[in-house]
Amino acid sequence: TDSSCVKISARINTVGNKIRYIWLTKLRSPLLRFFGMSSAILSCMVLWSEATLALPINVSPFALVLSMVDKPNENGRKGVLFQFTALIPLLYIAICVYSSLFKLSFFGRFRLRGLKQSTSVACVFNAQYLVRLQYPLCYNYLFMIKYDVDNSDCAFSHVMSNMSTVPFLGTSFSVYAPLLILALCGFTLCNGYARLLATLGIEHEDSVLFGDQENLDEKAKEGITLLRRHTERNPASPTSPTDAASLL
Repeated sequence: TDSSCVKISARINTVGNKIRYIWLTKLRSPLLRFFGMSSAILSCMVLWSEATLALPINVSPFALVLSMVDKPNENGRKGVLFQFTALIPLLYIAICVYSSLFKLSFFGRFRLRGLKQSTSVACVFNAQYLVRLQYPLCYNYLFMIKYDVDNSDCAFSHVMSNMSTVPFLGTSFSVYAPLLILALCGFTLCNGYARLLATLGIEHEDSVLFGDQENLDEKAKEGITLLRRHTERNPASPTSPTDAASLL
C-alpha cells in the first residue's frame, strides 16, 4: 500500500541521514588522513625506486616487500598474497597516470570532462591513450622492482617477448628516462607552474592562488559579484552570494 511505501521511504531516508552524519562527523576526516598518508608514502617509494633504477643493486622498497611474501605454492606459482601485494603499487601508479587525463586541457574537444559531460568521441580518443599507456607503465613497474622480464615466465614477457631487442628504447632509455619524473615532482613541489604563469602575466587559477593576498581578495569579491548577478537573473538558483561568501 501507499502508507507502507511511505514508511519504508521514511526509514530509508532516516538511515541514509544517520550514515551521512556518521560519515561526516566520524569517518570522513580519519579516512582522508589515512589515504593522504598512504599516498605520500607510496609516492616516496615510487620516486625512490625510479631514482635507483640505474644502480646495480636492488634497493627498491617494493622489491623488498615482495621478496618477503614471495612464497610459491605447491604448483610453483606465486601465492595470492604475493599477487595482491604486487597489485597495490601498480594500481596506485595506474591511478596517478590515468587520472591525469582528466586534467589535460590541450586535447581541446577530445578532453575528458566530469559529471558525464564527455562526448563519445572523447571517450574513445582517451581510451586509446589508456591502452597505449598500459604497456610502458607495466614495463616501468617491472623495472622498478628489478624483475627479470626477459628470462622470466610472467604474463608480460609472454605478450611483449624480449624488450632488450628494441634499439635504444628497450635498453638504456627505459632506465634513465624515468628520472625525468624527479624533475617534474620538484617543479610541482616548488609551485613552478604557478610561478611561471604569474611571471608571464597569464590569468589562471593557479597564478591567482600564488599571488598576493590583495589580488586574491579582489578575485574573490569579483566572484561573489558574478554570483550575485547570476542569482538576481535566476531567482530559483540554489546558490546565493551569501552562501558563496561564507564558503570563501
